[in-house]
Amino acid sequence: MHNILVLNGSPKNNQSFTMKLVERFLSGVSDIAQDVKIETINLNEKNINPCTGCFGCWTITPGQCVQEDDMDELLPMYEEADIVIWATPLYHYGITSSMKKFMERTLPVFLPFIDPEGGGMYGHPYRNPEKMTDKKHILISTCGFPSVENNYEGVEKQFDNLFGLGKWEKILCVEGELLGISQLDNFTGPYLELVKVAGREYIDRLSISDSIKEGLTKPFVDIPAFLEVSNLSWGVEDIREAESDGGLIAWSFMKQMRAAFNPKIRPGLDAVLQMDFTDLKESYQLVINDDQCTLLKNDFTQETTRITTHFTNWERLLEGKIDAAEALIEKKYMVAGDFDLMNALMDGLFGNLALFPEKQKKLIPVVFKNTPYWFILTMIPWLACFFITENNPFLGVIVPLLVSGILCSIKKGSELVYFDKATLLFFSVFTLITVPWSIGYNSVTIAFSAFMALFVIWMVSAFKTVPLTADYTHFFSGRNALKNILFLKTNRILTVIWALLFLIQGGIALWLTSTAMESYAAILPQLLLIPGVFFSVWFINWYPAYSAKTE
Repeated sequence: MHNILVLNGSPKNNQSFTMKLVERFLSGVSDIAQDVKIETINLNEKNINPCTGCFGCWTITPGQCVQEDDMDELLPMYEEADIVIWATPLYHYGITSSMKKFMERTLPVFLPFIDPEGGGMYGHPYRNPEKMTDKKHILISTCGFPSVENNYEGVEKQFDNLFGLGKWEKILCVEGELLGISQLDNFTGPYLELVKVAGREYIDRLSISDSIKEGLTKPFVDIPAFLEVSNLSWGVEDIREAESDGGLIAWSFMKQMRAAFNPKIRPGLDAVLQMDFTDLKESYQLVINDDQCTLLKNDFTQETTRITTHFTNWERLLEGKIDAAEALIEKKYMVAGDFDLMNALMDGLFGNLALFPEKQKKLIPVVFKNTPYWFILTMIPWLACFFITENNPFLGVIVPLLVSGILCSIKKGSELVYFDKATLLFFSVFTLITVPWSIGYNSVTIAFSAFMALFVIWMVSAFKTVPLTADYTHFFSGRNALKNILFLKTNRILTVIWALLFLIQGGIALWLTSTAMESYAAILPQLLLIPGVFFSVWFINWYPAYSAKTE
Protein backbone atom coordinates (compact mmCIF):
# COMPACT_ATOMS: atom_id res chain seq x y z
CA MET A 1 0.00 0.00 0.00
CA HIS A 2 1.26 3.47 -0.92
CA ASN A 3 1.17 6.12 1.78
CA ILE A 4 0.84 9.53 0.06
CA LEU A 5 1.34 12.76 1.97
CA VAL A 6 0.16 15.99 0.34
CA LEU A 7 1.80 19.12 1.70
CA ASN A 8 -0.37 22.03 0.62
CA GLY A 9 1.60 25.27 0.85
CA SER A 10 -1.09 27.55 -0.53
CA PRO A 11 -2.62 30.14 1.83
CA LYS A 12 -5.93 29.47 0.05
CA ASN A 13 -5.88 25.87 1.30
CA ASN A 14 -8.20 23.60 -0.74
CA GLN A 15 -9.54 26.52 -2.80
CA SER A 16 -6.20 27.08 -4.51
CA PHE A 17 -5.58 26.45 -8.20
CA THR A 18 -2.60 24.29 -7.21
CA MET A 19 -4.87 21.98 -5.22
CA LYS A 20 -7.16 21.78 -8.24
CA LEU A 21 -4.26 20.10 -10.02
CA VAL A 22 -3.46 17.91 -7.02
CA GLU A 23 -7.04 16.69 -6.77
CA ARG A 24 -7.07 15.77 -10.44
CA PHE A 25 -3.70 14.03 -10.09
CA LEU A 26 -4.99 12.03 -7.12
CA SER A 27 -8.16 11.08 -8.99
CA GLY A 28 -5.91 9.46 -11.57
CA VAL A 29 -4.01 7.70 -8.79
CA SER A 30 -7.27 6.36 -7.36
CA ASP A 31 -8.29 5.02 -10.78
CA ILE A 32 -5.33 2.63 -10.72
CA ALA A 33 -4.58 1.92 -7.06
CA GLN A 34 -7.35 1.14 -4.59
CA ASP A 35 -5.07 0.55 -1.60
CA VAL A 36 -3.69 4.08 -1.36
CA LYS A 37 -3.71 6.07 1.86
CA ILE A 38 -3.79 9.81 1.19
CA GLU A 39 -3.32 12.47 3.84
CA THR A 40 -3.46 16.18 3.05
CA ILE A 41 -1.88 18.80 5.31
CA ASN A 42 -2.81 22.45 4.83
CA LEU A 43 0.43 23.97 6.09
CA ASN A 44 -1.16 27.40 6.40
CA GLU A 45 -3.43 26.06 9.15
CA LYS A 46 -0.58 24.57 11.16
CA ASN A 47 1.52 26.20 13.84
CA ILE A 48 4.99 25.88 12.36
CA ASN A 49 7.73 28.15 13.62
CA PRO A 50 10.67 29.02 11.37
CA CYS A 51 13.96 27.24 11.91
CA THR A 52 16.21 29.25 14.21
CA GLY A 53 19.44 27.59 13.06
CA CYS A 54 20.31 26.49 16.60
CA PHE A 55 21.16 22.94 15.41
CA GLY A 56 19.68 21.54 18.61
CA CYS A 57 18.13 18.76 16.51
CA TRP A 58 21.68 17.63 15.71
CA THR A 59 23.45 18.20 19.03
CA ILE A 60 21.03 18.47 21.97
CA THR A 61 18.03 16.29 21.02
CA PRO A 62 19.26 14.35 17.95
CA GLY A 63 16.45 13.79 15.44
CA GLN A 64 14.02 16.08 17.23
CA CYS A 65 13.60 19.85 17.08
CA VAL A 66 13.84 21.69 20.38
CA GLN A 67 10.84 23.85 19.42
CA GLU A 68 7.40 22.61 20.43
CA ASP A 69 4.78 23.14 17.74
CA ASP A 70 2.84 21.14 15.13
CA MET A 71 6.04 19.80 13.56
CA ASP A 72 6.13 17.29 16.41
CA GLU A 73 3.16 15.64 14.67
CA LEU A 74 4.00 16.43 11.05
CA LEU A 75 7.63 15.29 10.88
CA PRO A 76 6.83 11.62 11.65
CA MET A 77 4.11 11.73 8.96
CA TYR A 78 6.69 13.06 6.52
CA GLU A 79 9.16 10.30 7.42
CA GLU A 80 6.55 7.52 7.07
CA ALA A 81 5.19 8.67 3.71
CA ASP A 82 6.14 6.70 0.60
CA ILE A 83 5.24 9.57 -1.74
CA VAL A 84 5.31 13.26 -0.83
CA ILE A 85 3.45 15.75 -3.01
CA TRP A 86 4.76 19.28 -2.53
CA ALA A 87 1.90 21.52 -3.65
CA THR A 88 2.76 25.20 -3.83
CA PRO A 89 1.97 28.16 -6.04
CA LEU A 90 4.93 30.18 -7.21
CA TYR A 91 5.35 33.19 -4.92
CA HIS A 92 8.06 35.70 -5.82
CA TYR A 93 9.83 33.01 -7.90
CA GLY A 94 9.89 30.57 -4.99
CA ILE A 95 7.78 28.32 -2.80
CA THR A 96 5.34 29.81 -0.30
CA SER A 97 6.50 30.87 3.16
CA SER A 98 4.48 28.14 4.91
CA MET A 99 6.12 25.47 2.77
CA LYS A 100 9.54 27.03 3.24
CA LYS A 101 9.12 26.84 7.02
CA PHE A 102 8.10 23.17 6.79
CA MET A 103 11.03 22.40 4.50
CA GLU A 104 13.52 24.07 6.84
CA ARG A 105 12.10 22.18 9.81
CA THR A 106 12.84 18.81 8.17
CA LEU A 107 16.46 19.34 9.24
CA PRO A 108 16.14 16.68 12.02
CA VAL A 109 15.86 13.91 9.39
CA PHE A 110 19.49 14.59 8.44
CA LEU A 111 22.78 13.96 10.24
CA PRO A 112 25.14 16.94 10.70
CA PHE A 113 27.94 15.47 8.62
CA ILE A 114 28.75 16.75 5.13
CA ASP A 115 29.27 14.16 2.39
CA PRO A 116 30.25 14.67 -1.24
CA GLU A 117 27.41 13.67 -3.58
CA GLY A 118 29.22 13.99 -6.90
CA GLY A 119 29.16 16.66 -9.54
CA GLY A 120 30.53 19.22 -7.15
CA MET A 121 27.51 18.83 -4.87
CA TYR A 122 27.57 18.19 -1.13
CA GLY A 123 24.84 17.25 1.31
CA HIS A 124 23.92 15.79 4.67
CA PRO A 125 23.21 12.02 4.98
CA TYR A 126 19.82 10.83 6.22
CA ARG A 127 19.44 9.89 9.89
CA ASN A 128 17.08 7.04 8.92
CA PRO A 129 18.04 6.07 5.36
CA GLU A 130 15.67 3.08 5.39
CA LYS A 131 12.76 5.57 5.54
CA MET A 132 14.13 8.42 3.48
CA THR A 133 16.33 7.08 0.68
CA ASP A 134 13.55 5.56 -1.45
CA LYS A 135 10.96 8.23 -0.70
CA LYS A 136 9.40 9.71 -3.86
CA HIS A 137 8.81 13.43 -4.25
CA ILE A 138 6.53 15.30 -6.66
CA LEU A 139 6.34 19.05 -7.02
CA ILE A 140 2.95 20.32 -8.26
CA SER A 141 2.83 24.05 -8.76
CA THR A 142 0.95 26.79 -10.56
CA CYS A 143 2.15 30.25 -11.46
CA GLY A 144 0.70 33.37 -13.02
CA PHE A 145 3.43 33.68 -15.64
CA PRO A 146 3.11 32.27 -19.18
CA SER A 147 6.32 30.20 -19.12
CA VAL A 148 8.43 27.96 -16.88
CA GLU A 149 11.64 29.44 -18.20
CA ASN A 150 13.07 32.30 -16.16
CA ASN A 151 10.51 31.71 -13.41
CA TYR A 152 10.96 28.25 -11.85
CA GLU A 153 14.75 27.86 -11.96
CA GLY A 154 15.17 28.71 -8.26
CA VAL A 155 12.54 26.20 -7.12
CA GLU A 156 13.86 23.45 -9.38
CA LYS A 157 17.42 23.99 -8.16
CA GLN A 158 16.25 23.80 -4.55
CA PHE A 159 14.49 20.47 -5.18
CA ASP A 160 17.54 19.14 -7.05
CA ASN A 161 19.73 19.95 -4.05
CA LEU A 162 17.31 18.44 -1.55
CA PHE A 163 16.22 15.28 -3.33
CA GLY A 164 18.80 14.69 -6.04
CA LEU A 165 19.08 15.73 -9.65
CA GLY A 166 16.48 13.86 -11.73
CA LYS A 167 15.16 11.97 -8.69
CA TRP A 168 11.86 13.83 -8.33
CA GLU A 169 8.92 14.57 -10.62
CA LYS A 170 7.20 17.85 -11.33
CA ILE A 171 4.03 19.31 -12.79
CA LEU A 172 4.57 23.02 -13.34
CA CYS A 173 1.42 24.70 -14.62
CA VAL A 174 1.91 28.10 -16.25
CA GLU A 175 -0.93 30.57 -16.81
CA GLY A 176 -2.46 29.10 -13.67
CA GLU A 177 -4.82 32.04 -13.15
CA LEU A 178 -6.91 30.79 -16.08
CA LEU A 179 -7.93 27.78 -13.97
CA GLY A 180 -10.25 30.13 -12.10
CA ILE A 181 -12.07 31.48 -15.18
CA SER A 182 -15.01 29.23 -15.98
CA GLN A 183 -15.37 30.68 -19.49
CA LEU A 184 -12.00 29.15 -20.34
CA ASP A 185 -12.83 25.60 -19.26
CA ASN A 186 -12.53 24.49 -22.87
CA PHE A 187 -8.83 25.46 -22.65
CA THR A 188 -8.08 24.27 -19.11
CA GLY A 189 -10.24 21.13 -19.14
CA PRO A 190 -7.93 19.09 -21.45
CA TYR A 191 -4.94 20.06 -19.29
CA LEU A 192 -6.67 18.83 -16.13
CA GLU A 193 -7.45 15.54 -17.87
CA LEU A 194 -3.76 15.25 -18.74
CA VAL A 195 -2.89 15.77 -15.06
CA LYS A 196 -5.22 12.88 -14.25
CA VAL A 197 -3.41 10.70 -16.80
CA ALA A 198 -0.14 11.70 -15.13
CA GLY A 199 -1.54 10.46 -11.81
CA ARG A 200 -2.41 7.11 -13.35
CA GLU A 201 1.05 6.77 -14.85
CA TYR A 202 2.88 7.80 -11.71
CA ILE A 203 1.16 5.39 -9.34
CA ASP A 204 1.66 2.60 -11.88
CA ARG A 205 5.40 3.09 -12.51
CA LEU A 206 6.48 5.93 -10.19
CA SER A 207 7.29 8.18 -13.13
CA ILE A 208 5.57 10.31 -15.75
CA SER A 209 6.19 9.62 -19.43
CA ASP A 210 7.97 12.20 -21.58
CA SER A 211 4.91 12.69 -23.82
CA ILE A 212 2.71 13.58 -20.83
CA LYS A 213 5.43 15.82 -19.41
CA GLU A 214 5.60 17.67 -22.70
CA GLY A 215 1.84 18.22 -22.67
CA LEU A 216 1.96 19.49 -19.10
CA THR A 217 4.50 22.19 -19.97
CA LYS A 218 2.34 23.78 -22.65
CA PRO A 219 0.40 26.98 -21.87
CA PHE A 220 -3.39 27.01 -22.12
CA VAL A 221 -3.46 29.84 -24.67
CA ASP A 222 -0.85 31.77 -26.60
CA ILE A 223 1.03 34.42 -24.63
CA PRO A 224 -0.59 37.57 -26.10
CA ALA A 225 -4.09 36.20 -25.39
CA PHE A 226 -3.03 35.16 -21.88
CA LEU A 227 -1.59 38.54 -21.06
CA GLU A 228 -4.82 40.22 -22.09
CA VAL A 229 -7.07 37.84 -20.13
CA SER A 230 -4.81 37.85 -17.09
CA ASN A 231 -4.45 41.62 -16.96
CA LEU A 232 -8.18 42.11 -17.37
CA SER A 233 -9.05 39.54 -14.69
CA TRP A 234 -7.97 41.91 -11.92
CA GLY A 235 -10.89 44.20 -12.64
CA VAL A 236 -8.60 47.22 -12.24
CA GLU A 237 -8.15 49.74 -15.01
CA ASP A 238 -4.58 49.96 -16.28
CA ILE A 239 -3.68 53.63 -15.89
CA ARG A 240 -0.94 53.19 -18.49
CA GLU A 241 -3.46 52.42 -21.25
CA ALA A 242 -4.41 55.18 -23.63
CA GLU A 243 -7.72 53.40 -24.36
CA SER A 244 -10.28 54.57 -21.83
CA ASP A 245 -13.58 52.95 -20.96
CA GLY A 246 -15.25 56.32 -21.53
CA GLY A 247 -17.40 55.79 -18.46
CA LEU A 248 -18.89 52.57 -19.87
CA ILE A 249 -19.72 50.11 -17.11
CA ALA A 250 -19.47 46.91 -19.18
CA TRP A 251 -16.33 47.89 -21.13
CA SER A 252 -13.84 45.85 -19.05
CA PHE A 253 -16.23 42.89 -19.00
CA MET A 254 -16.55 42.96 -22.78
CA LYS A 255 -12.76 43.13 -23.12
CA GLN A 256 -12.57 39.92 -21.09
CA MET A 257 -15.19 38.34 -23.34
CA ARG A 258 -13.18 39.33 -26.41
CA ALA A 259 -9.99 37.96 -24.84
CA ALA A 260 -11.72 34.61 -24.27
CA PHE A 261 -12.47 34.29 -28.02
CA ASN A 262 -11.56 30.81 -29.27
CA PRO A 263 -11.34 30.66 -33.10
CA LYS A 264 -10.92 26.87 -33.00
CA ILE A 265 -14.64 26.54 -32.20
CA ARG A 266 -15.62 27.89 -35.64
CA PRO A 267 -12.54 28.30 -37.86
CA GLY A 268 -13.01 30.86 -40.61
CA LEU A 269 -16.13 32.35 -39.01
CA ASP A 270 -17.13 35.74 -40.41
CA ALA A 271 -19.75 37.38 -38.17
CA VAL A 272 -20.68 40.42 -36.12
CA LEU A 273 -22.22 39.91 -32.68
CA GLN A 274 -23.92 42.92 -31.12
CA MET A 275 -24.55 42.97 -27.38
CA ASP A 276 -27.27 45.34 -26.13
CA PHE A 277 -27.36 45.69 -22.33
CA THR A 278 -30.77 47.25 -21.73
CA ASP A 279 -30.24 47.99 -18.03
CA LEU A 280 -27.01 49.90 -18.71
CA LYS A 281 -28.17 51.37 -22.03
CA GLU A 282 -24.82 50.27 -23.50
CA SER A 283 -24.12 48.43 -26.75
CA TYR A 284 -20.99 46.73 -28.08
CA GLN A 285 -20.01 44.76 -31.15
CA LEU A 286 -17.65 41.82 -31.46
CA VAL A 287 -16.45 41.65 -35.06
CA ILE A 288 -15.09 38.22 -36.03
CA ASN A 289 -13.00 37.91 -39.17
CA ASP A 290 -9.92 35.88 -40.18
CA ASP A 291 -9.99 34.08 -36.80
CA GLN A 292 -9.56 37.41 -35.03
CA CYS A 293 -12.05 39.26 -32.81
CA THR A 294 -12.30 43.03 -32.49
CA LEU A 295 -14.35 44.85 -29.85
CA LEU A 296 -16.22 48.01 -30.82
CA LYS A 297 -18.03 50.50 -28.60
CA ASN A 298 -18.99 52.85 -31.44
CA ASP A 299 -18.82 53.13 -35.25
CA PHE A 300 -20.84 49.91 -35.52
CA THR A 301 -21.26 47.82 -38.65
CA GLN A 302 -24.26 45.70 -39.65
CA GLU A 303 -24.63 42.92 -37.10
CA THR A 304 -25.07 39.23 -37.93
CA THR A 305 -26.64 38.41 -34.59
CA ARG A 306 -27.99 40.67 -31.86
CA ILE A 307 -28.29 39.65 -28.20
CA THR A 308 -30.47 41.80 -25.95
CA THR A 309 -30.23 41.27 -22.21
CA HIS A 310 -29.55 42.77 -18.80
CA PHE A 311 -25.85 43.03 -18.06
CA THR A 312 -26.19 41.08 -14.79
CA ASN A 313 -27.89 38.18 -16.59
CA TRP A 314 -25.14 37.95 -19.19
CA GLU A 315 -22.45 38.27 -16.54
CA ARG A 316 -23.96 35.39 -14.54
CA LEU A 317 -24.33 33.37 -17.72
CA LEU A 318 -20.64 33.70 -18.66
CA GLU A 319 -19.68 32.88 -15.07
CA GLY A 320 -21.54 29.58 -15.42
CA LYS A 321 -24.10 30.41 -12.74
CA ILE A 322 -27.17 29.96 -14.98
CA ASP A 323 -27.99 27.56 -17.81
CA ALA A 324 -27.53 29.36 -21.14
CA ALA A 325 -30.27 27.45 -22.98
CA GLU A 326 -32.73 27.59 -20.09
CA ALA A 327 -32.13 31.32 -19.69
CA LEU A 328 -32.94 31.75 -23.37
CA ILE A 329 -36.23 29.89 -22.98
CA GLU A 330 -37.04 32.00 -19.92
CA LYS A 331 -36.37 35.18 -21.95
CA LYS A 332 -33.50 36.31 -19.74
CA TYR A 333 -31.87 37.26 -23.00
CA MET A 334 -33.16 37.45 -26.57
CA VAL A 335 -31.45 36.62 -29.84
CA ALA A 336 -32.20 38.07 -33.25
CA GLY A 337 -30.52 37.26 -36.55
CA ASP A 338 -28.33 34.28 -37.38
CA PHE A 339 -28.95 31.67 -34.67
CA ASP A 340 -25.96 29.60 -35.80
CA LEU A 341 -23.74 32.17 -34.09
CA MET A 342 -25.65 31.49 -30.85
CA ASN A 343 -24.89 27.78 -31.28
CA ALA A 344 -21.21 28.73 -31.62
CA LEU A 345 -21.45 30.69 -28.36
CA MET A 346 -22.90 27.65 -26.62
CA ASP A 347 -20.01 25.60 -27.97
CA GLY A 348 -17.54 27.96 -26.26
CA LEU A 349 -16.74 30.62 -28.86
CA PHE A 350 -16.24 33.14 -26.02
CA GLY A 351 -15.62 30.65 -23.24
CA ASN A 352 -17.70 27.81 -21.86
CA LEU A 353 -21.36 28.52 -21.18
CA ALA A 354 -23.06 26.36 -18.58
CA LEU A 355 -25.48 23.82 -20.04
CA PHE A 356 -27.27 21.50 -17.64
CA PRO A 357 -29.22 18.75 -19.45
CA GLU A 358 -32.38 17.48 -17.76
CA LYS A 359 -30.69 14.12 -17.23
CA GLN A 360 -27.10 13.01 -17.57
CA LYS A 361 -26.35 11.02 -20.72
CA LYS A 362 -23.17 9.79 -22.27
CA LEU A 363 -22.59 11.97 -25.31
CA ILE A 364 -22.92 10.39 -28.73
CA PRO A 365 -19.80 10.75 -30.86
CA VAL A 366 -20.18 13.43 -33.53
CA VAL A 367 -19.42 11.32 -36.60
CA PHE A 368 -20.88 10.99 -40.09
CA LYS A 369 -22.73 7.84 -39.05
CA ASN A 370 -24.91 9.96 -36.77
CA THR A 371 -26.02 12.62 -39.24
CA PRO A 372 -29.24 13.25 -41.18
CA TYR A 373 -27.44 11.75 -44.18
CA TRP A 374 -26.99 8.45 -42.38
CA PHE A 375 -30.56 8.70 -41.09
CA ILE A 376 -31.70 8.36 -44.72
CA LEU A 377 -29.87 5.03 -44.85
CA THR A 378 -31.53 4.00 -41.59
CA MET A 379 -34.93 4.61 -43.20
CA ILE A 380 -34.13 2.29 -46.15
CA PRO A 381 -35.28 -0.89 -44.31
CA TRP A 382 -38.67 0.76 -43.67
CA LEU A 383 -39.04 2.04 -47.22
CA ALA A 384 -38.01 -1.38 -48.54
CA CYS A 385 -40.72 -2.93 -46.38
CA PHE A 386 -43.40 -0.62 -47.82
CA PHE A 387 -42.37 -0.90 -51.47
CA ILE A 388 -41.39 -4.59 -51.66
CA THR A 389 -44.23 -6.01 -49.58
CA GLU A 390 -46.75 -4.93 -52.23
CA ASN A 391 -45.41 -7.61 -54.59
CA ASN A 392 -43.83 -10.06 -52.15
CA PRO A 393 -44.81 -9.93 -48.44
CA PHE A 394 -42.10 -12.45 -47.59
CA LEU A 395 -39.27 -10.34 -49.06
CA GLY A 396 -40.95 -7.25 -47.61
CA VAL A 397 -39.94 -8.56 -44.19
CA ILE A 398 -36.68 -10.40 -44.91
CA VAL A 399 -34.97 -7.66 -46.96
CA PRO A 400 -35.48 -4.94 -44.30
CA LEU A 401 -34.09 -7.33 -41.68
CA LEU A 402 -30.96 -7.95 -43.73
CA VAL A 403 -30.45 -4.26 -44.55
CA SER A 404 -30.90 -3.13 -40.93
CA GLY A 405 -28.51 -5.86 -39.81
CA ILE A 406 -25.87 -4.68 -42.27
CA LEU A 407 -26.27 -1.04 -41.19
CA CYS A 408 -25.92 -1.97 -37.51
CA SER A 409 -22.80 -4.01 -38.28
CA ILE A 410 -21.22 -0.96 -39.95
CA LYS A 411 -21.94 1.14 -36.87
CA LYS A 412 -20.48 -0.27 -33.68
CA GLY A 413 -20.55 0.38 -29.97
CA SER A 414 -21.38 3.95 -28.98
CA GLU A 415 -22.08 4.88 -32.61
CA LEU A 416 -25.31 2.86 -32.46
CA VAL A 417 -28.27 5.01 -31.46
CA TYR A 418 -31.83 4.29 -30.39
CA PHE A 419 -33.38 4.18 -33.89
CA ASP A 420 -30.69 1.78 -35.20
CA LYS A 421 -31.41 -0.69 -32.40
CA ALA A 422 -35.19 -0.26 -32.53
CA THR A 423 -35.26 -0.86 -36.29
CA LEU A 424 -33.22 -4.07 -36.05
CA LEU A 425 -35.26 -5.28 -33.08
CA PHE A 426 -38.59 -4.66 -34.82
CA PHE A 427 -37.69 -6.47 -38.04
CA SER A 428 -36.10 -9.33 -36.09
CA VAL A 429 -39.26 -9.87 -34.03
CA PHE A 430 -41.53 -9.21 -37.02
CA THR A 431 -39.65 -11.81 -39.07
CA LEU A 432 -40.03 -14.42 -36.33
CA ILE A 433 -43.77 -13.75 -36.20
CA THR A 434 -44.57 -13.46 -39.91
CA VAL A 435 -42.19 -15.73 -41.83
CA PRO A 436 -43.59 -19.08 -40.65
CA TRP A 437 -47.07 -17.93 -41.76
CA SER A 438 -46.14 -15.38 -44.43
CA ILE A 439 -48.70 -16.76 -46.90
CA GLY A 440 -51.48 -15.72 -44.54
CA TYR A 441 -50.24 -12.14 -44.25
CA ASN A 442 -51.01 -9.63 -46.97
CA SER A 443 -49.09 -6.50 -47.87
CA VAL A 444 -51.57 -4.16 -46.16
CA THR A 445 -51.22 -5.97 -42.83
CA ILE A 446 -47.43 -5.77 -42.98
CA ALA A 447 -47.44 -2.10 -44.08
CA PHE A 448 -49.94 -1.10 -41.36
CA SER A 449 -47.86 -2.95 -38.74
CA ALA A 450 -44.74 -1.09 -39.89
CA PHE A 451 -46.49 2.28 -39.69
CA MET A 452 -47.70 1.51 -36.18
CA ALA A 453 -44.21 0.36 -35.19
CA LEU A 454 -42.73 3.65 -36.42
CA PHE A 455 -45.38 5.55 -34.47
CA VAL A 456 -44.56 3.68 -31.25
CA ILE A 457 -40.77 3.88 -31.71
CA TRP A 458 -40.82 7.62 -32.34
CA MET A 459 -43.40 8.46 -29.67
CA VAL A 460 -41.51 6.48 -27.02
CA SER A 461 -38.32 8.29 -28.05
CA ALA A 462 -39.97 11.65 -27.34
CA PHE A 463 -39.93 10.76 -23.63
CA LYS A 464 -36.28 9.71 -23.61
CA THR A 465 -33.45 11.98 -22.46
CA VAL A 466 -32.42 12.50 -26.08
CA PRO A 467 -35.31 12.31 -28.57
CA LEU A 468 -34.79 10.37 -31.77
CA THR A 469 -34.23 13.26 -34.18
CA ALA A 470 -31.63 14.81 -31.86
CA ASP A 471 -29.43 11.75 -32.34
CA TYR A 472 -28.90 12.92 -35.91
CA THR A 473 -29.48 16.68 -36.07
CA HIS A 474 -26.92 17.41 -33.31
CA PHE A 475 -24.23 16.91 -35.96
CA PHE A 476 -25.10 20.34 -37.38
CA SER A 477 -25.91 22.10 -34.12
CA GLY A 478 -22.57 22.21 -32.29
CA ARG A 479 -20.66 19.90 -30.00
CA ASN A 480 -22.75 20.85 -26.96
CA ALA A 481 -26.11 20.39 -28.67
CA LEU A 482 -27.07 17.36 -26.56
CA LYS A 483 -26.56 19.45 -23.40
CA ASN A 484 -28.76 22.23 -24.76
CA ILE A 485 -32.32 21.96 -23.43
CA LEU A 486 -33.63 24.27 -26.17
CA PHE A 487 -32.14 22.00 -28.82
CA LEU A 488 -33.58 18.95 -27.04
CA LYS A 489 -36.99 20.61 -26.70
CA THR A 490 -37.01 21.48 -30.41
CA ASN A 491 -36.23 17.90 -31.35
CA ARG A 492 -38.69 16.50 -28.81
CA ILE A 493 -41.51 18.44 -30.50
CA LEU A 494 -40.25 17.39 -33.94
CA THR A 495 -40.10 13.74 -32.89
CA VAL A 496 -43.73 13.85 -31.68
CA ILE A 497 -44.81 15.47 -34.96
CA TRP A 498 -43.16 12.67 -36.93
CA ALA A 499 -44.74 10.03 -34.69
CA LEU A 500 -48.15 11.52 -35.45
CA LEU A 501 -47.25 11.62 -39.15
CA PHE A 502 -46.57 7.88 -39.09
CA LEU A 503 -49.87 7.34 -37.30
CA ILE A 504 -51.67 9.32 -39.99
CA GLN A 505 -49.88 7.27 -42.66
CA GLY A 506 -51.10 4.10 -41.00
CA GLY A 507 -54.64 5.47 -40.93
CA ILE A 508 -54.46 6.40 -44.61
CA ALA A 509 -53.15 2.92 -45.46
CA LEU A 510 -56.05 1.36 -43.57
CA TRP A 511 -58.57 3.66 -45.29
CA LEU A 512 -57.17 2.88 -48.74
CA THR A 513 -58.00 -0.79 -48.22
CA SER A 514 -61.67 0.14 -48.48
CA THR A 515 -61.22 1.94 -51.80
CA ALA A 516 -60.31 1.03 -55.34
CA MET A 517 -56.71 2.02 -54.54
CA GLU A 518 -56.17 -0.80 -52.05
CA SER A 519 -53.16 -2.05 -53.99
CA TYR A 520 -51.40 1.26 -53.26
CA ALA A 521 -52.14 1.25 -49.52
CA ALA A 522 -48.45 0.73 -48.61
CA ILE A 523 -47.02 3.20 -51.13
CA LEU A 524 -49.29 6.25 -51.37
CA PRO A 525 -48.90 7.28 -47.69
CA GLN A 526 -45.17 7.74 -48.41
CA LEU A 527 -46.01 10.96 -50.23
CA LEU A 528 -46.46 12.58 -46.82
CA LEU A 529 -42.72 12.16 -46.24
CA ILE A 530 -41.96 14.94 -48.76
CA PRO A 531 -43.72 17.79 -46.90
CA GLY A 532 -42.53 16.18 -43.64
CA VAL A 533 -38.88 16.58 -44.63
CA PHE A 534 -39.35 20.20 -45.75
CA PHE A 535 -41.22 20.98 -42.54
CA SER A 536 -38.43 19.44 -40.43
CA VAL A 537 -35.71 21.49 -42.11
CA TRP A 538 -37.76 24.63 -41.53
CA PHE A 539 -38.82 23.80 -37.96
CA ILE A 540 -35.34 22.85 -36.70
CA ASN A 541 -34.17 26.37 -37.58
CA TRP A 542 -37.38 28.31 -36.88
CA TYR A 543 -38.29 27.11 -33.40
CA PRO A 544 -35.00 28.00 -31.59
CA ALA A 545 -34.98 31.41 -33.28
CA TYR A 546 -38.67 31.90 -32.38
CA SER A 547 -37.97 31.00 -28.74
CA ALA A 548 -35.11 33.50 -28.65
CA LYS A 549 -37.05 36.46 -30.03
CA THR A 550 -38.25 39.39 -27.98
CA GLU A 551 -41.83 38.99 -26.88
